[in-house]
Amino acid sequence: MVVILGGFKLSEPLQSPDQIYSTAPHLKPYAEKLATRAPKMVEPDGVMYVRQKQWGITYPGDRLDNTSKVIKCGTEDVLTCHVIIFRDRATGVAAIAHFDEFTKRVHFERMAAAFLDKIKAVKNGVWEEWDEDGDGDEGEWEYWSEEEEGLEPEPTVLDPDAVYDLYVVGGYKDDAAKAEKLTNRFFRHLHDLTIRLNLAICCIGEPNTKRISGKAQPKISGVCLDISSGEIYSAVYNRTFTDFTEDIRDMLICFPPLIKNKSSLRRMIATQEDRGYGKGQAICV
Repeated sequence: MVVILGGFKLSEPLQSPDQIYSTAPHLKPYAEKLATRAPKMVEPDGVMYVRQKQWGITYPGDRLDNTSKVIKCGTEDVLTCHVIIFRDRATGVAAIAHFDEFTKRVHFERMAAAFLDKIKAVKNGVWEEWDEDGDGDEGEWEYWSEEEEGLEPEPTVLDPDAVYDLYVVGGYKDDAAKAEKLTNRFFRHLHDLTIRLNLAICCIGEPNTKRISGKAQPKISGVCLDISSGEIYSAVYNRTFTDFTEDIRDMLICFPPLIKNKSSLRRMIATQEDRGYGKGQAICV
């Protein structure tokens, strides 16, 4: 696979944010603009939300488990982690990942394979809105294929030379240089994939870093993608603790819990934290 940067195919993987911005200077002004914009509050309706160590794939017309139509996808609590997004402009299929130091090459490979499979599925099928009550109002989405109509559809073969957009956001320039090590590793994994990716947006390192009392901190904590337009922006998600106060949550996380099964406790906290956001095809690494 080849990462395309500034219209040129790279023969070697990128190694650092500084190398990225020196090779493609046009990426840095947009990164600075993206990082300095005030984050938008994102309400739960129509959002496919992924947590750290998860990735998911969605597309225009997709539905969450609560039946709401997917409009956006995103994640939050991004520090040295990297948000990796693949997007196909033709179909709107988008893959979003919140990857950290525990992410391996195989996780990139699985996400890329599932991304291509979803593009094939969307191209093979036709989505139509139907009016359930016949009153002209928007109804549900109905899927049908030519095969169901008695016609044998020709299998879709994806163009091996197709180029997909790549967005990378997060990984601020922390004092321990942990994020830069992840950048180096992740771009090696991206370079080794079997698909072509054009680095369209990159906001990592210095453009995503601010200093408060001399300490480095990220400018962007949350990311949201509009899956129809491909617009990406800094976001704050309305994830509220409806049953847990912040003090109780801190006690549960930092001290030996009353619940013996820690994984069950974490799931319970996650359920409260993400209440209201429907679940899509998020997959843990």
